[in-house]
Amino acid sequence: MSRTFSTLSFLFLVFFISSCQKELKFTGTPDPVVNLPEPITTTVQGNIYDETGMPASGVNIAAGTKTTTTNSSGYFRITDASLDKTSALVTAEKNGYYTAYRVFSATAGVNQVVIKLIKKTLAGTVSAATGGDVTLANGTKINLKAGGVVTAAGGAAYTGNVNVYAAYIDPTASDIDEIIPGSFLANDKNNNRVTLSSYGMVAVELEADNGNKLQIKSGTSATLTLPIPASIQASAPATIALWSVDETTGVWKEEGSATKQGDKYVGDVSHFSFWNCDIGIPAIKLSLTIKNPNGVAITHAHVRIKRTTANGVSQTGGWTDSLGQVSGLVPANESLVLQIVDNCNNVIYTQNIGPFTANTNLGVITITPIANSMVIVTGKLISCSGAAVTNGFAIIKVDNIVRNVRADSLGNFSATFLQCSTSPSSYSILGVDAIALQQGNTLTGTLTSPTTNTGNVLACGNSAAQFLNYTLDGTNYSMVPPADTLNAFTRQVQGSTNWQTVVNSGLNTASTPGQLFFNFVHATKAPGSYPIGDLQVRNFKHGNTVIAPFNVNLTVFPQNIGEFYEGNFNGQFKDSFNVTHNLSSTFRIRRAF
Repeated sequence: MSRTFSTLSFLFLVFFISSCQKELKFTGTPDPVVNLPEPITTTVQGNIYDETGMPASGVNIAAGTKTTTTNSSGYFRITDASLDKTSALVTAEKNGYYTAYRVFSATAGVNQVVIKLIKKTLAGTVSAATGGDVTLANGTKINLKAGGVVTAAGGAAYTGNVNVYAAYIDPTASDIDEIIPGSFLANDKNNNRVTLSSYGMVAVELEADNGNKLQIKSGTSATLTLPIPASIQASAPATIALWSVDETTGVWKEEGSATKQGDKYVGDVSHFSFWNCDIGIPAIKLSLTIKNPNGVAITHAHVRIKRTTANGVSQTGGWTDSLGQVSGLVPANESLVLQIVDNCNNVIYTQNIGPFTANTNLGVITITPIANSMVIVTGKLISCSGAAVTNGFAIIKVDNIVRNVRADSLGNFSATFLQCSTSPSSYSILGVDAIALQQGNTLTGTLTSPTTNTGNVLACGNSAAQFLNYTLDGTNYSMVPPADTLNAFTRQVQGSTNWQTVVNSGLNTASTPGQLFFNFVHATKAPGSYPIGDLQVRNFKHGNTVIAPFNVNLTVFPQNIGEFYEGNFNGQFKDSFNVTHNLSSTFRIRRAF
């Protein structure tokens, strides 16, 4: 059975790159890509799946200094994340799984990432005192030397049982873009940025019987044996570099080498996390923007660019942002294949491109829809008076992806989605009139290809007004969009059946800075009185202690995205200096997801 991804992918039929043909003829050696940071503040969202391809809820997500948790659909969204434009990092953590890393080129749009978690399975147990081998079914082997294991925290000698958790990662797998730790981005031994051609990867972690982390003893090593996938054995070199994931950046780094022995690579490693047998390839940055025939950006679409040779697995996998943009490093001086991957993870279009010797932007590429795969959702926003809404937007949700699509001067809106041709997607849509501050009711339906015309969408009948008013120690503050940012969402608590609602707000004007952040946990998604958990307000952002009882009185709980949380609270908290403060609030804030 194929897995239908809620992440959107796209099709390529018309590939207009005539203006770039001169670049395809360049020859020579590109300058090394130097590893220099390029800070960017942006929004990142994504979908996390477990090893079976099902949405993974309660996954802890981090992007820069911002954190969140996936909801019941495996979806997350983080705004105002401070990232590195050339190698932005998202990490995903869930009990029972290896920590996942996703590295991508960030843009000013809403960035999309997709991660498939790798389950942490006990592969075998050996004695730390005597050492020994643990072998996986496919021939992957981990050899620990006698007396070669210590505690990870402090490095104390360890002589008990060593539980070896290991998972082989096949670089030829069709879903490698979702599974691979980080990406194929790496820093070689000269700290030049390269892209990798992989011949096999493995995840390894060591634990004591009590669950404490173990590590290889400093000054010693363990030996890894990794099978080479049959389809690329013929091109496997006699000696190959070993690379490990930098757990701070998510970028692979070159550490040592392995030798080919039959159909396997064997090499020594000094620590455990993720290891990869690869050839480092000089790279250039390739960028492009995808739009449909109507000129509308195709967002969150899955694209791969691979080498045409069978020399290992080397590819760039990414998703277009909310503006249809995607970029990343690709091998230089090589003929490449651009692949389009559908929602069932099948390659549905192939286009030869390259070689490239310098950073290249292909500009806007127009693509034509194919029946049952690409769907254009169109409609028209209508106001309470029956006129077109010229300043408004439609909130459209397809699977787990939510988009706010602006209406044009005639009230029309259009957005492009992709679906697996064997499994049509459902949608919900909500029209909002930004001037009259009115919105309609949530409408639902099933996408039909090539165009789903939702007709007139009424943006009327319910108030679209948002606000957060609060009083801190007798001083009143009022926060109202668009001058102020208001953001609220509900997510599942990791390892629990409970839910957590998060409310975050801030002023956009530098002359009047302010912030109010709070969250609360609830067993059901319904109105009620719930104790406030974390609380931050204006200059009191760290070390606050809520004085119980301090409850949020939630009078309205939104069942659908685009509807509103409504409620109030009144209580006291102590700041980090143990000073007591009085805080009260009333709020009405739209649910983001």
